[in-house]
Amino acid sequence: MLQVYLDPCTVNSRKVLAGLALLGTDYKYNFIDYFAGGHKSEDYKKINPNCTVPSASDDDLTLTESNAILQYAADLNNGSPAYPKDLKKRADVNRWLLWEASVWFQSCYVYLVEFVVKPLLKAEPDQSLIDAHTRKWSSLARILDERLSEYRWLTGDEVSIADIAVAAPMHLHAAQRLPLDQTPHLKRWIADVEKLPCWQQTQGAVEKALLPQAAAAKTNGVDDGKSVKAVFNYTRELEKPTELYFYDTEAANDIHEPADDPHEMSVHDGWHRADSFSVDKEGFSVHDFETSFEKWEDEAATAKQFYPEVVEWLKKTLGAKRVLVFDHTIRTRGNEAKKLTQETNTSQRAPVKIVHCDYTNESGPLRVQQLMGDEAKALLSRRVAFLNVWKPIHRVVEENPLAMCDVTSSPPEDFFKLHLHYRDRDGENYVMRHSPAHRWWYFPRMNTEQVVLLKTFDSETDGRARFVGHSAFEDPTSPADAPMRESVEIRTIAFF
Repeated sequence: MLQVYLDPCTVNSRKVLAGLALLGTDYKYNFIDYFAGGHKSEDYKKINPNCTVPSASDDDLTLTESNAILQYAADLNNGSPAYPKDLKKRADVNRWLLWEASVWFQSCYVYLVEFVVKPLLKAEPDQSLIDAHTRKWSSLARILDERLSEYRWLTGDEVSIADIAVAAPMHLHAAQRLPLDQTPHLKRWIADVEKLPCWQQTQGAVEKALLPQAAAAKTNGVDDGKSVKAVFNYTRELEKPTELYFYDTEAANDIHEPADDPHEMSVHDGWHRADSFSVDKEGFSVHDFETSFEKWEDEAATAKQFYPEVVEWLKKTLGAKRVLVFDHTIRTRGNEAKKLTQETNTSQRAPVKIVHCDYTNESGPLRVQQLMGDEAKALLSRRVAFLNVWKPIHRVVEENPLAMCDVTSSPPEDFFKLHLHYRDRDGENYVMRHSPAHRWWYFPRMNTEQVVLLKTFDSETDGRARFVGHSAFEDPTSPADAPMRESVEIRTIAFF
């Protein structure tokens, strides 16, 4: 019987296990603990002196290359249609096996190391390496995309070991952040691969070893790495300004209001990589936050008792020298009858379904001046950041969740000003024009001991995230009888 030696979490080991399942080949499984260095042990070196996994043996034959293992296994037990015997068809499969081993594996591996392995080891990804490699990966992905525009599977109408081999290096494509939206046929194909029983039965070991946050996602009652389709209300940028008036006036007649350009977008479940999000890169992050405070309808109690908890937590989380909490809003669907521009009782609002950011490059510093008075000049001479702390209250969020537009997918030119007119002053937010490149994230079924941290302004201009677009949205997976969302949004300024 064929003996295989591997750790099921590695790319090529997963390839072999999924491929053997597709082929229906019997084998004996020998676990080699890769992360414990089992592949470097003296006993294993006798099998594979290259110290790599997987390996396979059958009597006096030893194979140390994953694709060679699948090719050999396919011809055991009188062959398999997944590795056809017709010479031309087999040559086509072999072509893709060689292509995967020579160029595709290495290209996808850059993303795997930076966005999966490094966070697992508590190291920061190197975006410069990704940027330097993006063109090469995109060129290779387009080769696949063109091929898959003509065929369902890589070599025709039937799945083959070529599909398993080429899928393996991108087996964590969401966590790897592979830009699949550029290649729709490739994106369709990997989704089809993920539906194969041989693929699904090998997913658990990969998640357990490489995606520890998958467990957290399942704790929240959702699957990791999934996405939903939802409508986001973007805004068209016209020659005339985009405005809102928060009081009755004839000047508000015939103005251009925001949210006039709705688009359906994919929203990705972020739980599987929750630890990797950063307010300085993507513009948001998710954290545990336990509190015993429950008097959310009491504004004075919230300010006196809960604000100090937020201040101390942000100092510790961000390393800020000083934190000011200056406002908060309770959001529930029960306030939907209120106009967005209502002047009174502004601490009680409905979820905002407009793609926006709370501050602009000009309104951020102005707000510091308004709030800090004589201290503002000295404070603004150093780094200042505005952050919202968004937290479910009373129960798990099951409807109208909050979504964030990844700053790495939304360059500054996608933002433009929304002018806000109050009875006693003017202000401004950013709204966003639509782009198909925008990547949206959310954290379904957040509970009352979790918070999302959103950066709405940063004075630093060194390349870090400064403004994050965000919006509530209607989740199509919400139960019809889901209780209304109740959340609190704490607005803060961090001084460094």
